[in-house]
Amino acid sequence: MEKTQACLILLFLLLPPHHRFFTVCAGQPSPSPGNNKSAGSSSWKKLAPILVGVGLFLAAAFFMLKRMSKVGEEMENMETHREFSGNTLKGVIITTEDVEKLKKRDSELVFFVEEHERFTLEDLLQATADVRSESFSSSLYKVILKNNMHYAVKRLRNLQVTSDEFGETLRQVSNLKHPNILPLVGYRSTSEEKLLIYKYQSNGSLLLLLKEYLQGRKEFPWKLRLSIAARIARGLEFMHQKMEGRETIPHGNLKLSNILLNNNYEPLISEHGLSKLIDPNRSFFFSSHGYTAPENSLTEKSDVYSFGVILLELLTGKSVEINNIDLPRWVQSMVREEWTGEVFDKALTESEYQWVFPVLNIALLCVSRVPKNRPTMEEVLEKIDKVLQEYEYVQMLQHEHDPTRSCNNNGSHDDCCSLHNIIPETWDSPGSNY
Repeated sequence: MEKTQACLILLFLLLPPHHRFFTVCAGQPSPSPGNNKSAGSSSWKKLAPILVGVGLFLAAAFFMLKRMSKVGEEMENMETHREFSGNTLKGVIITTEDVEKLKKRDSELVFFVEEHERFTLEDLLQATADVRSESFSSSLYKVILKNNMHYAVKRLRNLQVTSDEFGETLRQVSNLKHPNILPLVGYRSTSEEKLLIYKYQSNGSLLLLLKEYLQGRKEFPWKLRLSIAARIARGLEFMHQKMEGRETIPHGNLKLSNILLNNNYEPLISEHGLSKLIDPNRSFFFSSHGYTAPENSLTEKSDVYSFGVILLELLTGKSVEINNIDLPRWVQSMVREEWTGEVFDKALTESEYQWVFPVLNIALLCVSRVPKNRPTMEEVLEKIDKVLQEYEYVQMLQHEHDPTRSCNNNGSHDDCCSLHNIIPETWDSPGSNY
């Protein structure tokens, strides 16, 4: 009743002056023609200031109560649904009372690991969380639990998908076990947010390694680059394998920052399965430009294109994410102009050219603008493994002080590495030697 009265008075105050008399007097008997007009005017003059004063008071009180109610609601939401801070590198501590409120409103954590590796929602909310990266669609945190266990937690935003669909996709992904695919520890799904939990990798991402190499802080020798490329190919080929009773889910967002490195600098492909959950109409905000195939579709062949871009980054020492360049187009233009030798990272020695040219052949096949012209990951893996085996064999012979081994067993080193022999195959029929 009080709110209704306040609203009526507020309406009175908002109406133009020449309409206010009729609003206030609505429902009152009309004065008879014989009444003294001056008396009515006098009564109105006495009543108007009172009504205006009361109206202003009630309107102010109404808005104050409304504001207090809203603030109270926001405070309650903050207390019951605190999240990792995006503005500080310090953790947020949640009380037990907060956690109990949160449990009543939202779902618990879902795990894909053994019982002894699991933890509670309270453990997660009481952990220290350091912000590592943020974007339109997600935030990444390094989380340290009270037992000193380290995890990487990815918080997804603007993901229009039901909890059931989200959980089913992650269940399929969790069943995909491979040494070069980052295993999913668990997840949490509510209407407000989606959390993915992984084990933290202290060596960071392949993008970080390339950054530190370009800054002169770390070495990035060819042997490590080739080994990383081969292992990424193995993980990706495993994702694409057709198996009975298992849906094949392309990665859809392969890039350097999604390739993590374990303690032995072995690559782990992360975020597998997320692209399937993204609305195609909103994929622009989630996709990684520079790695995305021209057809912009979620297929195995689009993964092959992204892998080809990664190969080019390893060969050239240039980063798509750092330099924001169309690397395939730049490399292809250099090859057309017969400047292929200028493509490679200057740190690569001439003795390593016999290995980088075959890998360039593979990369150029992968980044073909026509999907059907790209090889499968099975074919790519076969080619890269052959290069890696040859390289490791030569390294072994050199270690034994036997320099007689050549790249093809019967040809000289100069013949094998000749630009005259390599360039036509790189452009016209790339990969024909391997």
